[in-house]
Amino acid sequence: MSQPSAGSSAGGIRSIGYDPTTKALLVICESGDAYRYAGVRKEIYESLLAAPAREQFVRESLEGRYPREKYPCMAVGEGI
Repeated sequence: MSQPSAGSSAGGIRSIGYDPTTKALLVICESGDAYRYAGVRKEIYESLLAAPAREQFVRESLEGRYPREKYPCMAVGEGI
């Protein structure tokens, strides 16, 4: 993943990464669970970074709109 945000912690989100080549968005939660959303436009990623309530943005703008894969309890930086 490229273009990670530095230590996002708002709303239970630890880190956010985006790969513009594959349009994959990775959200790593404080719990360690990671979610990969497919087909996300760069503008959506940028809106997520700017959102005052990132967890709410994920619920309202990503969940149910983009294909999602869950990776349980990933360590930050492990296999990303």
